[in-house]
Amino acid sequence: MDIKKQIKLDIISMKPYYTLKNLIIPLGIVLIYSYINKSPFVMLSMTLSFAVIFSTFPFLLGENSGIDGLYKIFSIDSKKVVIGRYILAGFIFIFANLIGFSIYIIISLIKNMPVGLDMSMLIGINFIIYSVIISFQYPMFFKYGYTKAKTFGYLPILIIGILGMVIGAFIKDFGPILKFVEENESMIVIGLVILIVIFLTISIKLSINFYKKRDF
Repeated sequence: MDIKKQIKLDIISMKPYYTLKNLIIPLGIVLIYSYINKSPFVMLSMTLSFAVIFSTFPFLLGENSGIDGLYKIFSIDSKKVVIGRYILAGFIFIFANLIGFSIYIIISLIKNMPVGLDMSMLIGINFIIYSVIISFQYPMFFKYGYTKAKTFGYLPILIIGILGMVIGAFIKDFGPILKFVEENESMIVIGLVILIVIFLTISIKLSINFYKKRDF
């Protein structure tokens, strides 16, 4: 079975959970919070949260339905399974942000607010955070399974949240930081892209090794 078919199988297993009933609550929460705030940018952090949650579904459903075990029983290449899950995580991120961006446009029009051109930067920040979280979570899920790893899997989210609060408490004026970012934008973007590629590469290699050795 190739990677494309494996991704389709994961999507099919997740499909029953992506019903209007299950999606209406998170969509409603995002809409309400985006509307009551002065800027709908708050929905970006919520979009990221939902993307991270949904990215764990293939492991949850694969474990509960026994699909992961079947992959091993039928000697499906572990490398293909791992790469397929990472590609699917990318699709989930894109889908979540498309919905988030659509909501942002709708709320901006309703509240007669200009559509910020820095939206791409904010989505880029979301992608960096998402990649870091995925790079930490996925090797643990492949090694221990969703049930055993889920508690520690959300550790990076907690750490990022704490770091955000600490930075916000100690740095009162972000002006100099923003100025530095603007003056060195290209260098920073290139550096971050390199780091993300390194994180994901290490994460994928670890996941492949863990999944090969895992007993079901």
